[in-house]
Amino acid sequence: MLLAFKHIAMSELLNGTEKQFAVFLVDSFNRKTGRCDPSEETAAHILKCSTRTIIRAGNRLVEAKLFRKRKHAGNRHCNSYEPNWEAFREFEHQYQLRRKKWAARFERPNLSPSHCQPCHSQTDTFGSSTCQSRHSQPDNDVIQTSSINSIEGMEPTNHISSTLQTDTRNEHLPRWNRSRLSDEGKASDAFGRHSGQRMSAAAAAAEGSATLRWNNDLLNEFRSTPTLALIVDAMDLPMQETATAAEMKQRGGGMAYIIEELVARGVLYRSGAGL
Repeated sequence: MLLAFKHIAMSELLNGTEKQFAVFLVDSFNRKTGRCDPSEETAAHILKCSTRTIIRAGNRLVEAKLFRKRKHAGNRHCNSYEPNWEAFREFEHQYQLRRKKWAARFERPNLSPSHCQPCHSQTDTFGSSTCQSRHSQPDNDVIQTSSINSIEGMEPTNHISSTLQTDTRNEHLPRWNRSRLSDEGKASDAFGRHSGQRMSAAAAAAEGSATLRWNNDLLNEFRSTPTLALIVDAMDLPMQETATAAEMKQRGGGMAYIIEELVARGVLYRSGAGL
């Protein structure tokens, strides 16, 4: 009887009402006498449904071959039902096979086949790579100009009131992108492409690092002052290249050169005992 309850509950052939009536029949089965003849009215009352629903459920159980029915063979001419024990045992057998098959997946590793293609196929043809890395050519183009948004609404001045700190670094330096000096940068790129000399990877890396350092130094020193806007507007490409060369010779030399050059051009001026 336990197998019958189990597989009635797991059956995909029956709806909810049909399962309830099937369980009611199994529970009403008398193992001593072999009788199972509850009236349809009793089943409808116990299961809280109509008699027509019980009649349709009984017919469905017979169609699914879960029960055998003999009309008017029971007590008081009620229909007599007999559970199909052979069907329930077969359901249990199939169920156990599925369980064993699924558990067997742990007995063997889930690996790819060990064999592989020994050589190229005869129809294999040579082709170009779709992605070619260029690790030996670092980016030499450093955009060195920017539009300064932090100084909007402030009066620009050419007065330098603080000493320069050459050892301060800013790892989050934004790229500058002022339009006038960007055009000069494009002209420099065109000149570099047509020149017959190619800078080595180490030299290019050193130049890029030096340019980044004096950019950092200028930002750290003049970030919160309107003087930064004057410096950016006054810098041209030759000045930037010379500042990079000075920075490569001595750390801090790039910003020092820019300040000295702008003082000499009258863009900035010194005050007091400082610069």
